[in-house]
Amino acid sequence: MGTEWVFDYHLLEDDTLAVSVAGDRFIVEGNVHLEWECDTFGLTHVLMNDRVGEIYLEPVTNDACRTNENSAGRGPWLAPFSVTGRFNGGRPDTLEVHLEGPFIQGDGPRGGAYTFQEL
Repeated sequence: MGTEWVFDYHLLEDDTLAVSVAGDRFIVEGNVHLEWECDTFGLTHVLMNDRVGEIYLEPVTNDACRTNENSAGRGPWLAPFSVTGRFNGGRPDTLEVHLEGPFIQGDGPRGGAYTFQEL
């Protein structure tokens, strides 16, 4: 997670998601909306569908800070993040990244932010 979060009450900023590949490594970077300033992102699963690698990310809630006493922590917050990974056993032909959550908008197959890279 990056450190320059922006309070975006009217959801004016766009959610962005990009993937880059170099050799056997990949980096997923983005700016997406979270409900609370203490929430983070997590990798939910990675799939290989024939020659397409699919990475799924989603917000992870932190219930310790989601309290009425911390009302200033409620967003939505635009949060920068990056995820790095490595291919084991060869690269797929295409790498897709899906990020879904209640405040994340985009053109993904099931909504949410989405991007892909043909390798």
